[in-house]
Amino acid sequence: MVLVPQHLLVNNLDAVEQRLGRDESAELFRDAGRRSAWHWCAHESARLGLSGAAIVRHYLDRLSRRGWGRFEIDALDPSRGELSVRVRHSALLPVDGSDRSVDRACYLFEAWFEGALQYTSGRSGTVPVRETRCGVNADECLFTSDGPGRCHDNQRRP
Repeated sequence: MVLVPQHLLVNNLDAVEQRLGRDESAELFRDAGRRSAWHWCAHESARLGLSGAAIVRHYLDRLSRRGWGRFEIDALDPSRGELSVRVRHSALLPVDGSDRSVDRACYLFEAWFEGALQYTSGRSGTVPVRETRCGVNADECLFTSDGPGRCHDNQRRP
């Protein structure tokens, strides 16, 4: 485990976005984030004997405990690719004194949720998850899957 101050994380993310642009940065981090979540879920599933929604709940609980934010599940059905998660106090939001002007700061979590859903569903493709509301402009972030049963098979399995 490596602990870093929030401003270091946010400032580095901002630097990548400034250099590559928001969309390119999101794509850069998406594959790595999805792969990391998939492997974490696989490891914890084997270690604890958890599967399905239980491993996703465990994953989000661990993210919360490690300071990434407060993850609250509103809807979860991995077999259908259904997910709705609210995040309060996201570690990815701009910190006080930051000149970071963004409308969507927490998009990195999208890939993490996709990887967890992909692992639990056993699908070879991913169920796209999008940040539909961000804590920059609201009290919390909201992430939802594209809808039950929708899967993009053109994504490779980690």
